[in-house]
Amino acid sequence: MGGSGVFSTAALAKKLDLLNIGAAGTFVARGSMSAAEIAKEIPFPLDLAIRPAAEVLRLVDVGTPRAPAGARVFVSVLVAPPKRSPRLPLEVPEGGSWALRVVAKSGRYVISLRRPAQRAPDLSAVVEKAFGARSTTRGWPTFERIAAALRSLEAPARRAQR
Repeated sequence: MGGSGVFSTAALAKKLDLLNIGAAGTFVARGSMSAAEIAKEIPFPLDLAIRPAAEVLRLVDVGTPRAPAGARVFVSVLVAPPKRSPRLPLEVPEGGSWALRVVAKSGRYVISLRRPAQRAPDLSAVVEKAFGARSTTRGWPTFERIAAALRSLEAPARRAQR
């Protein structure tokens, strides 16, 4: 398949020496990387959510947020500072049995719960409307894989400093 909105994430990762975490367009840089460096390699405009390693590690080190049985935890990363600060938790649908619950915000990270057995609206659309900023969303396990990759990159650097 092809088209103007298609590119190879594997090729991008190889060219820029990025670790491809496996979720669509989720990478860990081995060193400092700017949005401009990445954007010039992608054949169409898109939002990039680049966050410092220390932030991601702090988020994951706090631990998985408590969730009711069967609910999945998601993290949305706001691409820009939020324009609004909604009261949390924010539930969709409101009242009664929710399918989607936005439970917390920490910096550019928005934590949500989703009950997969219930029909829910697009999570990113709900977060973007509530906070007034574009976002990208990944499951909590993806953030755990990102943290593991960051730690694996830190280990050789610590050994080299000894």
